[in-house]
This record gives sequence, C-alpha cells and structure tokens, in this order.
Amino acid sequence: AFYPDNTKGFEKRDDGVKPGGQYTYTWDVTEDQGPAKGDADCITRVYHSHIDAPRDVASGLVGPLIICRKGAMNKDNDKYVGAEFILMFSVMDENLSWYLDDNIRMYCSEPSKVDKDDEDFQESNKMHSINGYMYGYLPNLTMCVEDKVKWHLFGMGNEADIHSAYFHGQTLIERHHRVDTINLFPATFIDALMIPRNPGEWLLSCQVNDHIEGGMQALFKVERCRKSTIDHNETTKIRQYFIAAEEIIWNYGPSALNHFTEQELIADSESYVFFERSETRIGGSYKKAIYKEYTDGTFTAHKKRLPEEEHLGLLGPLIKAEVGESIRVTFRNNASRPFSIQPHGVSYHKSNEGALYRTASRDTESPASHVSPGATFTYEWTVPEDVGPTDQDPDCLTWLYYSAVDSVRDTSSGLVGPLMVCRKGALLPSAKQKTVTREFFLLATVFDENLSWYLDDNILMFIANPSEIDKDNEDFQESNKMHCKKIAFYILLVKCFFSSLSFLFLRAHSGDWDTMVTEMLISFQLEQTVFERIFEVSCLTTDHYRGGMKQKYKVKPCHWRNVDPSLYLHEKTHYIAAVEVEWDYSPNRTWEFERHQYHKESPGNPFLNKDDKFIGSKYKKVVYREYTDQTFSTPKSRAEEDQHLQIQGPLIMSSIGDKIKIVFKNLASRPYSIHAHGVKTDSSAVAITNPGIKAHLCYFYIKPSSKDTYSGLIGTLVVCPRGYLPSTHTRKKMRFALLFMVFDENESWYLDENIETYSANPQLVDKENEEFLESNKMHAINGKVFGNLHGLTMHVGDEVSWYLMAMGNEIDIHTAHFHGHSFNYKQTEVYRADVFDLFPGTFQTVEMIPQNPGVWLLHCHVTDHIHAGMEATYTVLPKEAESIYYNQVSY
Repeated sequence: AFYPDNTKGFEKRDDGVKPGGQYTYTWDVTEDQGPAKGDADCITRVYHSHIDAPRDVASGLVGPLIICRKGAMNKDNDKYVGAEFILMFSVMDENLSWYLDDNIRMYCSEPSKVDKDDEDFQESNKMHSINGYMYGYLPNLTMCVEDKVKWHLFGMGNEADIHSAYFHGQTLIERHHRVDTINLFPATFIDALMIPRNPGEWLLSCQVNDHIEGGMQALFKVERCRKSTIDHNETTKIRQYFIAAEEIIWNYGPSALNHFTEQELIADSESYVFFERSETRIGGSYKKAIYKEYTDGTFTAHKKRLPEEEHLGLLGPLIKAEVGESIRVTFRNNASRPFSIQPHGVSYHKSNEGALYRTASRDTESPASHVSPGATFTYEWTVPEDVGPTDQDPDCLTWLYYSAVDSVRDTSSGLVGPLMVCRKGALLPSAKQKTVTREFFLLATVFDENLSWYLDDNILMFIANPSEIDKDNEDFQESNKMHCKKIAFYILLVKCFFSSLSFLFLRAHSGDWDTMVTEMLISFQLEQTVFERIFEVSCLTTDHYRGGMKQKYKVKPCHWRNVDPSLYLHEKTHYIAAVEVEWDYSPNRTWEFERHQYHKESPGNPFLNKDDKFIGSKYKKVVYREYTDQTFSTPKSRAEEDQHLQIQGPLIMSSIGDKIKIVFKNLASRPYSIHAHGVKTDSSAVAITNPGIKAHLCYFYIKPSSKDTYSGLIGTLVVCPRGYLPSTHTRKKMRFALLFMVFDENESWYLDENIETYSANPQLVDKENEEFLESNKMHAINGKVFGNLHGLTMHVGDEVSWYLMAMGNEIDIHTAHFHGHSFNYKQTEVYRADVFDLFPGTFQTVEMIPQNPGVWLLHCHVTDHIHAGMEATYTVLPKEAESIYYNQVSY
C-alpha cells in the first residue's frame, strides 16, 4: 500500500510495481490474524491494489482471501463444507476506472461528444453488480439439498455501497445467529453457513431499492442430489390468518402537530417541507395499500386491533408461530393491481413464493407470486427447526412479510408487516411471549411516495393544479419522502437511538442504540425503570431526525425496586465548558501531497484550497474543554495520551457503579448543553445552558442538536465493568477514542462568521452553490484530515483499546480499516476483523495487541472518504523492556 510510512529504498518496492515489473509478496498467516474464538473456522478477507485504492479497485483489481484455522481445510474434518461461494457486492464505478478514456474511445459511437461530467453519463457507468455480473448473469451458483454451503460475502466501493444480500427460500447462520439477509458495506467481510432444504432456483439480490432496479441480482440453484434424510414429521399446529390488501388514505401526521416542538406541522420548519399542501405539494395524506386482517375466509368482518397493537400503524397484522408449526395465510387482493405476500424467516416451496421473477429455466410463474385484483390465494409456510432461533438468538426472531410483485413499488405503496418465529414453548395460548410483558414493533423507513403505485392518484386527489406538477422536480420529490417510525422494540429496518434508557441487545451487546439497514431485523429487551418518564426513540442520521423519524414513548414504574445507594461506589466530578476556538482541519499538507503524488492534483484541493469563493481549512468552532475547578479559570492540560482527541471533549472513563457529575459552563456565544448516551440521567429532558451560565449536571453527552454537533460539541464517554480501571499497579494499557465524521460546516452555527473571516471574497460566496457546499464537508477523524491526526503511538505487545464512534448524516457510513493488524470485538462472542462498520450514532470498542512495528494506515474504506482525506496513521514502536507500568487511566 502506497502512503507516507517513513519507509524508503528497498522497503518501498512493495508499494507499487511498475508496468512490466514483478515483486513477490510474502504474507505471514499468524494466529492473531486468524479466526477468533467466536468466528467460523474460515473467515473472509480480501486483497486489492493500493496505489490509489479507489481507482485501482474500480478498475478491477480485487480478490478474496480466506484464512482458516489449522486443520480446517482437511476433508476428514466433520465441519468440512460441500460447496463454497465467494460474492462481492459492489456498485463498480467505471467513472473512477483508470481506463475510462479507453472505454469511451472503444465503446462510444461518438467519443468526441461525451461529456464526462454529465450526470446521466456518470450514472450509466455505475454497474450494480455481484462479482461483476448484473441481472442474473452470475453463473454456477449450484448446490445440493442438505449440503453444508459456505458463503463468503464482502462489499467494496462508495457511499452507495450499502447492501442487504437476501437469499430467497433459505436461511443461514451468520455469527451464531439465524438470518436470511446479510448486510454489507465497503470492506465488510462476512462468512455464513447455509444448509439448503428447499430445492429450486432462487433469487439472491440486494434489497436496496436502487440496487434492485440497477440489476444487483443473481440466481442460485438447489438440486436434489440424493435421497433426503430430513425428518418430515407432521407439524403440531397450523396458525391461520386471513389477510387482505386494501387501499386507504393514510395520514402521516393525524394530530397536525409536531409533538417535539408542539408547533403545527405546517408551521414547524422541520416538518413543513413534508406536510405543506398547496398547488404543487401533496401534503401529509396519501393513498396507500396496506395489509388488513379479517376474522375468517369470507372477508366480511375486519379483525379489530387490540389497544396494545395500535402502535403498528400502517403495518399489517403480526404473524406468529413456534418451531414445529405451520402458517396458513389466506390472502385476498382487494386492491386495484396485482399484489402478493412474500415472507422472511420461514420455509416454503417454490409454489408458495410470493416474489415475481424469472428463473434461468423459464419456469411458469407461480400463482403465489402475483394475486390479481379480486382474487384469493392461500399461502402455506412451515417453521421447522432449521429456521428457528439459534442458541444465541432470543426466544423469538423478528422478520417481515411484504408484497413482492414489484418489491420496490409494492413496499413504497405500504404493503409490509411483521412476522415472528419463536422457539417451541415460547408462546402462551394467547400467542404472547411467556417472558415478555409488552411487545412493540418499529418500522423505521423513509416511505418514498415517488415510488408508490399511487403517485398519480395522489397528485390528482390532493393537488389543486395537477397538470402543473413536474414529477422530476427535486423539491417535489423530497416533499414525498416521509421519514416514518411506525413500527421494535422489535425493529424492522435504519439506526435507532433510545434516549436515557439502556436495553439488553440480545443479538449483540448492551447499549442505547441499534443499527439497522434495509431489511435488517433485530430483537431486544428494554430494561425497566423506577421512574415514570417520557423518552425518545429516533434515527440519529441528521436528515432522518429532522425529517421526523422520531417518536416518544413512556415508561411507567409498574414494579417498585429498591435502589441500593451502595451500588454507586465512586463519584467523579468534571468541570467542562463550551469554548469557541479557531480550528484547522489540515495545518500541514505535506502528508497529503506525498500520498497523492500520482494524481494530477490532490483530491484534497476542493476542500482545503481557499481560492476566491471558498473558506479553506480553518473554521470557527465550539468544543468541550475541561477545567481544573468550578472557577473555570484554568484549562486542564491534556496528557500526552489524550493529545489524539483533538476536536473531541475530554475522554470520560468510568466503571459500573460510578456516579459522574458534570459542572458545565457555557463560555460560548449561544446556548449549548451536554447530553449522555449509555448512562442513566437525572431527567429525560436535556437542559439548555445560556452563554456565561454555569449548570450542575449529573449526565454526559453526545447529541443535543445536529447543528451543535457539526459546530464541534462532541466527546467520548466510556463505561467499563467494575474493577476494569484499578488504581494500583498493573500492566500498561493504551486507549484511543476515534470519531469518524463528515463535519458539514454548512450546518454549523458559525457558517456566516466563517465566510466573513476566512473567505478571501465573502461578497462572492454563494451558500447554495454545490461546489461551495461540498468544499465545507470535512471528512475527518477527530477533526483532522489527510494524516494530520497525531498521537496514535503504542508499542508491540501493548493492550490497546480503540473506542470507535460515528456521527452525522446519510453519507456518514464509515468502515474503519486498520492496516497491519487485526482486532477483536465482542458481541455475543469474540470476533476478529480489521475493518469495523460505523453509522451515525454508533459506538464500538475493539481490542488490539499490536505485533508489527511500523507506521500503519488507518482510514475509512469508503471510496469518496479516502479521497476526501479521512485517513490517519498509527505508529507501533518496538517492544519496550519487560516491566510493570502505572495504569495511566486510573483515578
């Protein structure tokens, strides 16, 4: 990999091999790079060219690397797999290829007329592919019923490369959990085991709407190669449902109020764009199709929803079954166009598949795949042991069902509902879980009404002058993207934050957030509280939060619990102020220019050059800074090990049982606050502190407001097990807190001041200009770009904890990649990786014991983020002499 790493001469020969040249690479497969305890016997990695990694990969230079435990590839091993497939999901951007000009000359009929900056031309070169094939052309995905089939999957590419690989008709085991959809991001590496049970040709596709339409689809074939050994015992029970598709008028905001601001939806600045009804806007009501439950097969009487089901909103009825049972759904299509029901998480034959697609053998389409208006079809699904929860899953798995005649337009029209598969004996006769008091289902999604079958109907019904509507107008399209949270605490689908309360995340870890992408399904249990409060559940992606993807929920103390004061063993006070500073994202560009010497000009220029109409690398910002006492007269000097924090506030270390007291003073020029994730606080509301005011707070941060965060107010709070932070001598431990975030200075409170102060010609600045807007998006790690983050230094053999975080907007999908070393991270088990996925509002601790001295690259693996400077280096020094160290993080 080519980057400034303090090597030269012979040591640089591996960084780049010239045309016609040759170099022999030697890679040592050491124990610390192999599978961890929780991993499968063989784990997925990749190799690729790294002169300019984004352009090299876009040109085609990428391949798989599988690392196995010793002896795992022995055929005598009882875990030996019968078939193995390796799939790369990627929107291959041919615009970035080194061969773009060659391709224009060779394949365009009139090369001289090509405009490489034309948006339509660029879009035509983004190939939504699986292993470089589109629209079902990927060959030879053939396996036998009951074989052990190993799938190695990975993603590569850019911000668009958020993939949900869905295997129709089968389920898999991935990191000890039952799934049928696997989520992939740039440089995400996943391995999963499938034992196919249902023969036939099945669809494998990415479930992201644009990627489905773009052709990211393949077919895999399951054949009966030998006599089945499956025990075909009769199911113990059939659960019957009568469900119809019906057309209704749905109001996204029936109270007409924004319950977070208490303003009318058409008056509030955040909601107005979505709820304005005028000659060119539809407003908050739309014609939709939804699933409705009936009492019996006559479809004459709706089944009334119980009070505890009212939160389902436009979702279809909950379908539930235990392992060993069958599900029979009689579906009546009362809508005006063909629809279906396609389930996740259950077993079914091809004749009961609700998805419409052509197979390679051109089989006749099943009636289950498209039920005509006025017609009825009965679906038969089974719940055998091999689709049930694993030992590490919760008692009930959350899935969904939806219409899949055209899955993009059908779901956008409203046809989706929840489905649960439970262990045998997990349900009461009432179908409620034995170990759960209440169940909630949240669908967090942006309903894109532009993709609905009923868009034209809605224009005709709700707009005064339909003939004046331009459906391609960007503002009109944005007004029809409804950011909903209408159905988990079982979650179907985006990144959710539960304010002030912690929950037990049964498929990962304890926290107050959860991350979801398209068709990712999660179940968890929320802990009780002894206080009655109203809290918030929301998506922390900035545009989604502002667009209304948030709800309130109330927690009542149904059972009083005595709180033992001795649980809080230690109180620590921090004096923290909001301070306005001049911030330089790139004080030195030497590293940047050396890194990108093969470019005609550095990709950092659009962000860091001032020119006439741009701001450059310096901005006024506001940051959290710690002081020595409550007089706030003496800033607390940062220790050497904390220098890497840069833009972040002080790193707060605590253990379970501690009480953290924050004395906050606002030394800035506008109101600010501090709010905490992952700890219990004094109040569910965030106290605002005006300039010059001091407040005593017993909670800590991260996100009071998106504009506050973009302006610089963010820091890391670490909560450790009891005894993890001893005050006596112990072996040396290092800890580094990294924030991966695109600081959008267009969203800063100080934008106008920064234009006046740092732009050479403020009067020429157009704040709506796309180039200006892009120039202010700083792709930073701890507020520094292009190798300007320093202080990440350790020794061979040190125990290093990396606290990884991300905040921001839709582009803040980050895959943090460490060159030279792997790390361990814990979910239900301990796993090993060298890349970790981060999303706005997510945090993860990973543990590393470095073994290889040198200067190593640390960066986000998303293409645009690499070119925009989201890169740093960390230094591993030779091992220190054996000795005992004083614990630098004790108190």
